[in-house]
Amino acid sequence: MAPDDHKKGFQVEEEEVGTPESSLTPVITNETRRSQQLETSETPETVAQLQKLPTARSRRDSHMGEALEHLSRTLSVNQNGKTEDDLEKVNSRMERTGTRRSARYPSPTRMSDLDEEAGSPAFKAQGVPPELGSFTAEVIFILVCSAGLLLYSFFLGDITVNQEECKRALGISNSELPWLIGSFTLPLSLSVVVSGSLNDLSPPRTLMIGAFTWLTVWNVVGVFSVTPSRAILFYIVRAMQGLAVGVLVSGSMSILGRIYTPGLRKNRVFSAMSATAPFGFWLGGIQGGALKSYLNWIFGSNAIICALCLAAAWFTMPSLRPVADIVGGDAPTIREFDFIGASFIATGCILVLFGLTQGSVVMWAPYTYALVVVGVLLVIAFFFIERWVKRPLIPNGLWKIKGFTPLMIAYFIGYGGFQGGWQFYAVQFWLRIQQNSPLTVALYLLPNAIVGVLATWVVSRTLHIVPGHYIYLTAMIAFATGPAFFLPQTPNTPYWPLSFPGVALVTFGPDLSFAAASIYITSNVPRSYQGSAGSLLVTMQNLSSAVMTAVADAIGTKVDQGPDGNIGLKGIHAIWWFALACEVVAALITLTWVRIPKEEEKEHVT
Repeated sequence: MAPDDHKKGFQVEEEEVGTPESSLTPVITNETRRSQQLETSETPETVAQLQKLPTARSRRDSHMGEALEHLSRTLSVNQNGKTEDDLEKVNSRMERTGTRRSARYPSPTRMSDLDEEAGSPAFKAQGVPPELGSFTAEVIFILVCSAGLLLYSFFLGDITVNQEECKRALGISNSELPWLIGSFTLPLSLSVVVSGSLNDLSPPRTLMIGAFTWLTVWNVVGVFSVTPSRAILFYIVRAMQGLAVGVLVSGSMSILGRIYTPGLRKNRVFSAMSATAPFGFWLGGIQGGALKSYLNWIFGSNAIICALCLAAAWFTMPSLRPVADIVGGDAPTIREFDFIGASFIATGCILVLFGLTQGSVVMWAPYTYALVVVGVLLVIAFFFIERWVKRPLIPNGLWKIKGFTPLMIAYFIGYGGFQGGWQFYAVQFWLRIQQNSPLTVALYLLPNAIVGVLATWVVSRTLHIVPGHYIYLTAMIAFATGPAFFLPQTPNTPYWPLSFPGVALVTFGPDLSFAAASIYITSNVPRSYQGSAGSLLVTMQNLSSAVMTAVADAIGTKVDQGPDGNIGLKGIHAIWWFALACEVVAALITLTWVRIPKEEEKEHVT
């Protein structure tokens, strides 16, 4: 045999195997001794029969499968002139490095002319990531990463159910109510756009611990802001909450996307994180309803929760550095951050959100239109700039994936119709039209928490079995059930006949769509773009909510506005008709153009 062939035929690769390191040497030695006994009777026919043995890849968990694999490998070694000295070199190298290794030789399981056994996976399912060490550490780590999305919904829920109480405590008018939510979502949009790329280009642990610290401090400040004379401080505190939560959400996407490769385990982890959104909104509503007479303690309890999250993050968050997308390549650095693109998209989002939120307050004064137009132009300019920069905030190739643009359009219309057209006014319907207390409204939202967890569990169990666009279409149809069940309601309609099934079914919408879309997006971008890709989805949520809330408010005000500035029942019904139309359009777009393949075990794209 030529020397080059000898080198090619003997390869040692590092891989995790089911046999303990201490038992590898006896196994190899025994198989070598057995092969020597068979040398006299070894013929091409017997070797051919051994090559027909079942593949070890599909029998990795079987001891018999391992023995057969070692036997076939050893015979291949003897055919190629390998000696027991070669195997001893393998053993000594294993002992020297202290790692689990297996000697991989040309064998029937690797031959290109043999078909793979039916049902054999191309990749092994991912286990506990090595960065975490144990399953317990992994669970705590996932909970800490999920805190960003949980707090996002939590801070929305505790104020949403207290709209009327906050209006009285701060001395604001009905037209200013949208800023109770807008002061939180507007800075969050700025933060998530910028921090998504920052988390990819710098250690995300530092940014996330800083965000938890920031939240703790500003929630303490918020305790002293719930008075008419300090209404401006209240809005500032809400803005600081939004900035920090944006960092947490994008940081979680970045870390989880780097650690977990596309596959079943990633599906379950991202689904678990998505489940915290409906659960967080309900918990926030319960907290807000219970503390409606002590609004300052909403911020006080928030500070305690954020401090606990800070402690957990400090002890469990792994230290990750920027990663290269290609083996042997250079990892990106903070110097490659797209400052120009970030300036354009951040400014554009702020102007659009501010103009839309302020429009309902000042009855759409001319300057609000100007702000929206300038903001839209900046967003359009951003997409042109991204074509020429060295490292865009969002990979340009993402938009070239078939079905991705329709997916984003459907998500914008569907989620916007849910958040801005149905949920916000469903809460107003319960509070103002049916005269329920904030705590009762929070209890009405209980199906949101339970069904939300169920919905994300369904995604984790089905996304690798059925194509994702079926799940996505189900989400768009679920979005439509909210306004469909609320349109027939009157001030005297009981909760159970219509509100209960409406809340339960509509919850499948945001949770199925976010879980499916986030897994799909992060699985189609390189490791160094995980935070940026995740931030795209959250930015789309905030923009769609602001746009649809502004349009819904304009419709409701036009149809039925009372002397006190509140939108009446006819106006709310008109808004729900608008929301239903949005969901139908989103479902048709999904049915016609969106295609999401089944998830499978694979490496990150490059």
